[in-house]
Parts: sequence; C-alpha cells; structure tokens
Amino acid sequence: VEAAEYTKPNIKPGLWQVTVTPKMSGEMPIPDDQLAKMTPEQRAKIEAAMKGAGSKPHVYKDCMTPEKIAKGFEMERGADEASCKRNVISSTASELTLHDECNHNNRKTVSDVHFEFKGGTQINGKLHIVTTASGKSMTVDSRVEGKYVSASCGAVRDAGPVN
Repeated sequence: VEAAEYTKPNIKPGLWQVTVTPKMSGEMPIPDDQLAKMTPEQRAKIEAAMKGAGSKPHVYKDCMTPEKIAKGFEMERGADEASCKRNVISSTASELTLHDECNHNNRKTVSDVHFEFKGGTQINGKLHIVTTASGKSMTVDSRVEGKYVSASCGAVRDAGPVN
C-alpha cells in the first residue's frame, strides 16, 4: 500500500503550548517475570502512577521548527528508529492522519493519530495508542490541544513539560 503524499501542515513555526489529556485502559504491558520480581509496594506505585498519569492533562511547551513541521512531527519513538514504520494515511494543510507501528524488544505499539490545524495557530487532535507485550494490552486515548505562543522559542528546543 502506497502512503499518501505528505503535505506540510499550515502551522506557524515557533513556541507552542500543547495540552495532552490521556485516558488509559487495559493492563500494564510489563512481563510477568518482571512483575514477579517487584515488591507489592513497587507494583502499587507503578499502578498508581499509571492511573494518575492516565487522566490528568499534561501541558508541554514545544519548539516547532520548520524542519519538524516539514517532517510531520517526529514519531514518539525510543532510540531504535528502525523498529518503527510510519504510514501517512492522509495529509492536507489543515489535517493530518498517521498510522505508526513499532516493534521493539517484544513490545508492539500501534498508534493512530489525527490532527486538525486551524489558522496556523491552533492544533486539535486525537491519539489512539495500543501497546502490547507479554500478552497484555494497554490502550491510551489522548486528546491534544495546542496553541501558538510566540515566534521565539527562547530556551525551548524539544517538547518538555511546563511544570
């Protein structure tokens, strides 16, 4: 299947503030042998972190350079880029739909991403990410809202949490 041509989204380069509101469901994709080595306290801490991270909005600042915009935002990937395959489902100046599949260390992650761009200064989107490992699957559905802040990124280079 041929990927659709990538059309650069109409968004202004510069500093952006992005709010991601995730909703998690399913099981933690941690192998049973790793879980077995954890103390009940460690397991409780991880589960609490998952539940906590799974509902609170996360606010990021990101420097959207012309290069990043031209590439279609970087894939959320670890160190191993070869383990990921990106499919551009459709892209216009005002909309972008992506399907990414990554296989890394017996863990499979499938991401479906849809963004809408308004007037060069607003982004709205949805992310649907399913991670599967050791027969366990976890789903994260996130809402993304971004707004242009300023032409200068200041000290901000890559996406980082605001607080």
